Amino acid sequence: MSKTKTRKLHRRITLIAVIPLFITVLSGSLYSLFQYFGLDLFWLMKIHTGNFLFINLQPLFSPIVGFLTIFAIISGLFLFPRAKIKYPD
Repeated sequence: MSKTKTRKLHRRITLIAVIPLFITVLSGSLYSLFQYFGLDLFWLMKIHTGNFLFINLQPLFSPIVGFLTIFAIISGLFLFPRAKIKYPD
């Protein structure tokens, strides 16, 4: 796959993946912070696991976030420049 196609694919995947990743990171961090201060905001943990009020995506949310993260990492690794191996004469 050419580098430009890989870049385009990586950009599309990361644009899709940023929304659930941001929700997961933000809700998990806020839940931990509020737990430290003695507040138990369980609704943040529900959002963290994919239960969005009337839409319950809990069975699918974690695998989707995981696969999107793994795919974004792998496609990002293909964007690193390859080192040229120089053999001494």
